[in-house]
Amino acid sequence: MARTKTREKMRKTHTNADMSHQNSLAYKIGDFFNSLKANGVKKTVDKIFQRVKYKIKGVDFSTQNIYDLTLTGDYKEHGTALVSTHKDLFAEVFLGLEEAVGKKIEKNIFLDYGSGKAGAIIHAKNFGFKKTIGVEFAKELHQIAEENIKKLALSNVESNFADATTFLPPLDVSVIYLFNPFDEVVMEKVAQNIVSLKGKYENDVYIIYGNPSCKVLEKYFTTLKQVCHQSGAMFHYYRV
Repeated sequence: MARTKTREKMRKTHTNADMSHQNSLAYKIGDFFNSLKANGVKKTVDKIFQRVKYKIKGVDFSTQNIYDLTLTGDYKEHGTALVSTHKDLFAEVFLGLEEAVGKKIEKNIFLDYGSGKAGAIIHAKNFGFKKTIGVEFAKELHQIAEENIKKLALSNVESNFADATTFLPPLDVSVIYLFNPFDEVVMEKVAQNIVSLKGKYENDVYIIYGNPSCKVLEKYFTTLKQVCHQSGAMFHYYRV
């Protein structure tokens, strides 16, 4: 009964929490034609080829309804959608951050709050980060993330089943990634945790906020740039 009430509360709070429609054939066909229009034949074929390779290895980056997952922490009703970041989008977004900063960024630790099935932390590791860390509040997603990492035989890629409000960034973090993982209530607490370590970080720290749903980060950090990428996703870049 308690779990049912929690799911109902989440439905009222976040209408975008269920993105499982993206697994349908109709959505995938639409995505294919949208990719052709935006990226051309070569990039679209490369994207399909990458997905096939992951499928062969048993890697699961599919979207899912978060209403029915086992969640941890005191802010279970404040999570939003599970949407995996594609490899090409990740590369485009990271290069966009370097362009906004005006220099190459130290690729020490990449931290993803709301890391889902480990898509972004896997891509970040393949993109040259020394270590990547994910924080995920849904037990089932965390377990799939660990399986994905294992199937790809990746080292220094770590998924944590944890509450984002209590997870402090490591001092050698370089980039903090958030793809609309939660609302302003949790974002406020996460931002405060990041700020609490200012002056202790070992290098410059930058934040990438995808599909922003609140303006909390603007209160705490320096806005570098706001960009709408070819995919249609909006990204905000910040300096801590």
